[in-house]
Amino acid sequence: MVFIFCLLLALDALLLVRHFTFRAAIVCEDYSPCVCEVYQPYGLIVHCGDANGDPRLSVSAHDVRNVFNRTTARHIYWLDLLSLSPETTESGDLIKIPADLLSDKTVDRIAVNCSTAAGPLRLEIHPEAFNSSIQHIGHFEVAGCDLSRLKFDFLANTSRLISLSISRSVRFQGFPPALPFVSRLKSLRIYECLDFQHWNEISVRFPQLESLFLDGTLLGDHSVNQLVSSIASSPTGNDTLQQLSLWENKLTRVPDHISSFKKLSYVNFFGNAIRHVPKGSFVFHAGIRVAFLILSKNSLRRIDPGAFQGDFSEASVYIDFNQLTRFDSGVYQNLLEQMHRSASADAGLYVHNNPFACSDCHLAWLIRDNRHLLSRVHGGKCSNGTRFEDLNPKHDDDYNCPSS
Repeated sequence: MVFIFCLLLALDALLLVRHFTFRAAIVCEDYSPCVCEVYQPYGLIVHCGDANGDPRLSVSAHDVRNVFNRTTARHIYWLDLLSLSPETTESGDLIKIPADLLSDKTVDRIAVNCSTAAGPLRLEIHPEAFNSSIQHIGHFEVAGCDLSRLKFDFLANTSRLISLSISRSVRFQGFPPALPFVSRLKSLRIYECLDFQHWNEISVRFPQLESLFLDGTLLGDHSVNQLVSSIASSPTGNDTLQQLSLWENKLTRVPDHISSFKKLSYVNFFGNAIRHVPKGSFVFHAGIRVAFLILSKNSLRRIDPGAFQGDFSEASVYIDFNQLTRFDSGVYQNLLEQMHRSASADAGLYVHNNPFACSDCHLAWLIRDNRHLLSRVHGGKCSNGTRFEDLNPKHDDDYNCPSS
């Protein structure tokens, strides 16, 4: 899953690439008490604050403003505000980000983290906090914060904001009306915001979404079904949505209407409790090449023939860490044949940590009749630990297994 997480970051970054021409070498100057690093080819990343909560390393918003007042680099790729300290002891549990935090500098990506060992701090951001960069911000994220005082009006006049992430935060009440950036967003990630209830906003207010990640929200079957149904019948589902992630949402079955999304090519249901995938659960539309289908760690026991339909020639399909005992041709042969014909080196079926039974004929189609497909099966093992590649094709003749 580290690979998948890194891939998500890479896909997100692709949405935000700017075609800058740097006339001089990118060099870090003294950003203390913040830390600077060069991130080629994008530019500077500046980290301010301490993710480990060490009071000796604390940095306040006032300190950050002083840093940008004295430094000369005009453009920062990523500003990372890690657990900033309240200005004074009287501020209590409130982080206040003031007007003109960046002086006259511009930033592409901004992240704010309020988490502490004692819990999330309240976050308040002045409407003019990022004024100098209002036409440059492409991505904003907030993590570990109490959002009861956050109105998002500091993003109201952005013209390039297309990616927003809110994670592990409390008292998130959605987005106030009349915020133009909401209708332009292409990527929305809400992660472990367990008290957020405004899911019905998504299908109505985000018509341009290409990527939707609602992870760790523990919504359950009923809420997810309602949400997926409403999005599938909206312009988002019909015209734009390409990536849908619902991992760790207490799902016990595949939501209805997944097959209604016309451009969907990435689906992630990692870490749910789905035991059965019926026929037609994942039917991807003609002309769409599936990129990822992730069903890892779901306690899967059965996948019916015809469960996966569409163009899987370049897909990475993960059904690892489940309880599958059968590897039937009606489920997997078409997928593997598509992958085998493809020039993509990444296409494959990942099946690690499943207790597959190898003592009957149900693997003959693969081990004896289609061994060329084994190269696209990763991690296949029998319940006794024998790898699929090490199984003897003649074993199936001993059982008088019919040809596939």
